[in-house]
Amino acid sequence: MRVVVIGAGGVGGFLAALLTRAGQEVSVLARGAHLGAIRQRGLTLRSQQFGDVTARVQAADDPGALGKAELVIIGVKMYDFEAATQAAAQVLDDKGAALTIQNGLEAPDELAAVIGRERVLIGTASIEATILEPGVVGHLVPIHSLTISEFEGAPTPRLHTVEETLRKAEINVSVVPDGRQALWNKASSLIPIATMTAAVGAGIGPIFQMRETHELFDGLMAEAGEVASAAGHPVAQAQAGFVAMMAQAAQVRPDFTTSMERDFQRGRRTELEWLTGALVRTADKHGVAVPRHRALYAVLKFKEARALAATGQPAGARA
Repeated sequence: MRVVVIGAGGVGGFLAALLTRAGQEVSVLARGAHLGAIRQRGLTLRSQQFGDVTARVQAADDPGALGKAELVIIGVKMYDFEAATQAAAQVLDDKGAALTIQNGLEAPDELAAVIGRERVLIGTASIEATILEPGVVGHLVPIHSLTISEFEGAPTPRLHTVEETLRKAEINVSVVPDGRQALWNKASSLIPIATMTAAVGAGIGPIFQMRETHELFDGLMAEAGEVASAAGHPVAQAQAGFVAMMAQAAQVRPDFTTSMERDFQRGRRTELEWLTGALVRTADKHGVAVPRHRALYAVLKFKEARALAATGQPAGARA
């Protein structure tokens, strides 16, 4: 299958490397020093699960240089998503599909507005990966999972072809009947943990050790669950599984944190508006009180704005 990965960072780079290793024809859209290193030395994945993999991929910063693709995987963070949708429209062939794997809730609809609902696949990715250095992606935890679904309706043969392609690359993928439910299953836990770790600047271990911060985290989880239910997507079972996993992580890997917390620590743009901000907006839409998320959102929005202004970076807020 001809695959283009838009954004060869942590998750995108992980998928691109494994798909290339499995014999798929993969190109990546990247930029800056990361692009230069990939062109010079290939894309290297250092994985706790798969070992070291070096993939020779076509790489460019201009989507016009990549040709057409049967499958486009959009691996950018949400503050770069608008540009990524335009790139997807440019590289997707007439019968192809584009897979969103973004955090949050809004990506599928934003992509559908550009390329059409019938060409969008909804994905969720639970893959702890980041760029270690230009050209090198680290897969930090020896597990991963991916869900895929149609934008609407039952799974089609096209979706199962994508599933088979990913499985051949040893990617732990499952087809789910309701992509919106899968998004809420993830977001209802990701948003509280990302908000909490970014607010305190620490991993899950110290948060769980202190009674007050543990109780705040529990309150954030409860708020997110109430918003999900109001939106028509009950998430109690998914949240219970996540809390159990975090309790274990607090013991065996207390430094476990989130990509949003890492971005705050590094003074980068963050996905605050598309995570915490999106939850607050959805809560307002459904009349659900989320005082904990609202307070931390205000603190983090101030913190991000000050950090970006100090370095002259563009704000992460939505237009």
